[in-house]
Amino acid sequence: MAESNSSIVPTEDDPYKKFRYTPQFGEGIAGKCRPTIFLFCWKNGPGGHVRVLTSLSVTSEALFGQVIFSTRGDVLYATGYEYTSDHRLLGIKHCLNRPSGIWELTPSFLSIDDILSNESKPLECSARKLTSSHLSCRSPRIFSYDGKSTLLWLSHPSGGAHAATSLIYSLDITSQVDARKITAPLVDSVLKPEQGAFPGLYPDPNLSTYPTLQLYKSSAPYLITHSIWGSRTTVLLISTADGTVKDLTPEDGSLYSWKVLNTDGQTRVVCSRSTPISPHELVLGEFSKTGEISWRVLHKPTLPPRLEEELSNIRASVIPIPERYPIETIVIQSAVAPQNESEIRPCITIPHGGPHGTTTTAFNPANVALALEQYTLSLPNYTGSLGFGESTVRALLGNCGILDVEDCIASTRYLIKLGISVEGPGKQFVMGGSHGGFLTGHLIGQYPEMFSAAVTRNPVMSAGELSSTDIPDWYFSEFGESYPIYSSPSVVELEQHPHRAPRQAPPLMTPEVYTRVYRASPIAYVGSVRASVLLLVGAADLRVAPTQGIEYYHALKQRAREGTRIEMLVFDGESHPLEGVEASRVGWQAARDFFKWAETLVQLPTK
Repeated sequence: MAESNSSIVPTEDDPYKKFRYTPQFGEGIAGKCRPTIFLFCWKNGPGGHVRVLTSLSVTSEALFGQVIFSTRGDVLYATGYEYTSDHRLLGIKHCLNRPSGIWELTPSFLSIDDILSNESKPLECSARKLTSSHLSCRSPRIFSYDGKSTLLWLSHPSGGAHAATSLIYSLDITSQVDARKITAPLVDSVLKPEQGAFPGLYPDPNLSTYPTLQLYKSSAPYLITHSIWGSRTTVLLISTADGTVKDLTPEDGSLYSWKVLNTDGQTRVVCSRSTPISPHELVLGEFSKTGEISWRVLHKPTLPPRLEEELSNIRASVIPIPERYPIETIVIQSAVAPQNESEIRPCITIPHGGPHGTTTTAFNPANVALALEQYTLSLPNYTGSLGFGESTVRALLGNCGILDVEDCIASTRYLIKLGISVEGPGKQFVMGGSHGGFLTGHLIGQYPEMFSAAVTRNPVMSAGELSSTDIPDWYFSEFGESYPIYSSPSVVELEQHPHRAPRQAPPLMTPEVYTRVYRASPIAYVGSVRASVLLLVGAADLRVAPTQGIEYYHALKQRAREGTRIEMLVFDGESHPLEGVEASRVGWQAARDFFKWAETLVQLPTK
């Protein structure tokens, strides 16, 4: 796969070609709008070596990626991304609910001699969509066993939450592929898991390159992947025969979060693992003939003695929030208990973005660095977070700005009750980016006496202001407004309903919707803010328009109380994550310095 060249030279047919608008894939993939499949062919022989690179021309409006060969070698399978009915390409980074499906692509020929004779022309391909129009599908993989080839892929409901429980589907592709055999998923969602039980599948957007293991000669292969389970990522072994799921994570009471890197296709898997205070290790898992797995650490990072000593002086835990099950928060704090209230260190509440993401117990250098600056960190997984069952994800839709805010303040108050943190000027801070910035704005606006200072990165502050976002559906779906997303019909759907009704058009931001969304946004509470605020804004953000943070800055400046600091740093060329080397360093240092100053406050500004 590669981005094809774009000719902007005017032609007789189109003198305005240079200026034609072409939708792009959005944040994190700026400028990418023409993914193209290239086929590299070679032949070695007595007459020399022949090398040919040719592009594929597919008879479909879908844009293809994640291409794999069938085991027969004459057919390709790929993920096809589609335009919405109003000809948008919705942003796909961190968004699993896009109009996409699994397609079967059949080249007109694959003989290298035929390709050579047509070298100047793209190779024509026919296309069939295998998956349903109401499912967003990705990451096709193939495994073979006992003379049979099976196609696996990940799936997700189209529309609604940007991320939710993933499903696994499979299809026999040994000979003639029959899409009517795609019925129930191999692994389905779990609506409301019992405490400690499998909550459903929440893997990365893509499976590893070789995700299956052949543990027994007499049984079908197993799929191995990592998945969010509560506030951790665990290693799961999934039977491709019946979908049975087994947790392979050692039950040793540790807080390790795991990541599957790859397998040898047989009995070994390479993973990484880490905790909030332990950097990543490389681990090898090996299965015995009886199916038991043993783990062996292959590599541990070598840390300077001083850093190793400092890390030993902090500890991490996962604390459930009473009466708000399954909500919990990850706490990183000093391992030395304070002798009295005056020794209790300031606490920074750091809600994650998304909102359908999760803060896991994986090592995060920026968070650890703040903990080494003598701060207690609270990282709540609020309603809408992944890894707690599908009902927890769905519960936030229509309650955005309510349940997530209530969960975050409940976690702050519970840590105070436990004596982990304390109320008072210079004692409670909050920091977050994107939806975490949305929650930061809500917390300092709705609970102005709790927080002394806040740092927010590329925040959503007025959700009714769609502006230039690559995810306009977020501003509707999260607040309970319908934003239909469908892909094109599958071959089966076309057979059953050849005259389908046109797809429903996306909604417009009407005054009525705007009013409801405005009331659920932090901007509605800007007049109550008493905290000092530092905003970090990426000028090239395609997900949350920079104007969101800039307008909030001006609104705060107009209303700032005496004794508060309202500041903003703008990073040219930086997009939503602010992850460039300079932006990462400056953003972290500015946040630390801002909180250090806020520690000196002896009282909050008056009303």
